[in-house]
Amino acid sequence: MNRILLILALFLIVAFAVVYWQMGGFKAAVVTTETTTQPYFVAGRYYEGPANDEAFGDLTREAYTLRKAGKLRGDFGNIFYNNPESTRDSARVFVGVLVADTTSQQLPAGYRYRTFAAGQPVLHARINASYLVAPDKLYAGIKDAAADRKLALRHIYLEHFPENGEPEVFAVVK
Repeated sequence: MNRILLILALFLIVAFAVVYWQMGGFKAAVVTTETTTQPYFVAGRYYEGPANDEAFGDLTREAYTLRKAGKLRGDFGNIFYNNPESTRDSARVFVGVLVADTTSQQLPAGYRYRTFAAGQPVLHARINASYLVAPDKLYAGIKDAAADRKLALRHIYLEHFPENGEPEVFAVVK
């Protein structure tokens, strides 16, 4: 009986490791220091409160649903106005869809545009991984790069999760 449980446990560990590897969980983010050359526009809604609040999840699901239904064209994206790693107490985030411009489509009721401005010095992190594991890897890469390069972060972040392509985060530096 103990042997069967041991074999089952080993099988589950190997299966988990393979799935994690397939999702890109063992990859590290590539982080570069850049200056944004263009503005990025996010159509969405602002949220302030605990990150584990149902209202935050509702805004995320709403943006996803609007994008899937074709009412907003673009990729899922957010602008965080505080450090996402410390948002358990208080998240300040604009949740929505990264769009090409502010004139080519009509916004759904209650939605507004926010701009992540051009000309900002940023740490740009990207990774070839699933959006399920990418955020932790991207933010860890930004934190490590900022420490290595002795850069101070302003705690303004643009998240971009394209349907096809690499998830990425831009972190504004001082």
